[in-house]
Amino acid sequence: MADDITKKIPSSPPSTEVNQYGDHPVHIDHVDNLSMNVFTDRNSSPTDDSGQPYTPITPTRFDSASRTIFLGNEQIKLPVQLTPQSMIKPEELPYINALCEVYAEKLSKAVTPDTIDTLPPGLRRNYADQRKAYYSAESLQRSVREVFSDGEQQFQNLKDDAFEGISPTLYDDRLTNGYERLLAVLEKITSTTLSKSAFINVIGLIGNLEKKGICHILVNDDVIKSWVNLDE
Repeated sequence: MADDITKKIPSSPPSTEVNQYGDHPVHIDHVDNLSMNVFTDRNSSPTDDSGQPYTPITPTRFDSASRTIFLGNEQIKLPVQLTPQSMIKPEELPYINALCEVYAEKLSKAVTPDTIDTLPPGLRRNYADQRKAYYSAESLQRSVREVFSDGEQQFQNLKDDAFEGISPTLYDDRLTNGYERLLAVLEKITSTTLSKSAFINVIGLIGNLEKKGICHILVNDDVIKSWVNLDE
C-alpha cells in the first residue's frame, strides 16, 4: 500500500536556474540544462535604453560632502549645490511673496521682496532660513532630474507625499495666523516619513532642510495657495 502511494507522488523537477550574487564561486553537479545568472552587485540599479539609471529600489548611500551617490559599483556625482544669491530670481517670487504676506500680517504693515532688509532681525533670519531650504530642495529636484531616468516622477511622488503629510497641520483651525501656520508646517514636515518616493532608498539624500524646502516648492507649484488665506 505504501509503495502505491509513493508512486503517485511526483518527484520535484531538477533545478534549471541558479542566480549567483557577488564573486563567490559556485559548484553544481548533475544538473541538466542549467541556466546560471551571475550578478556582481545586488544593489546595482537598472538603466533605461539610453543607459541612464533609474532611482535605486534597494538601499544605497549618498555622501553629501562629495555629492556622490553610490550605486553598486558605480558612483554618480550630483551637480553643484545651488545656493541663494542676493538677487531674487523670478522663479522664486511665488514662495517669497507668500512669505512677505506672512510677515505683513505679523507686522500689520506692507512687506514686499524689496523691503525684506527692513524687517526685524528675527523675521530676516526666518526669511534667510526659508531661502536656504528652498535652494536645497530645488537643487535636489534639478539634480535628480538630470541623473535618474525616473527622477522627475520620483520627485513628484516626494512632493505628493509631503503634502499629504502636512495637510492636517496646514488646515488646522487652531492656528491663528500665517506665521504660526508656517512654523507649524515646517516642524511637521521634519517628522514626516516620505516613503512614497524611491528616494527613500538613497540614504542621506533628503534631510530636514530639503523637506522644508519642498514646502516652498509646493507654494511655487500653487499646491499651497497661501500661508495666511487658505481659501485663495
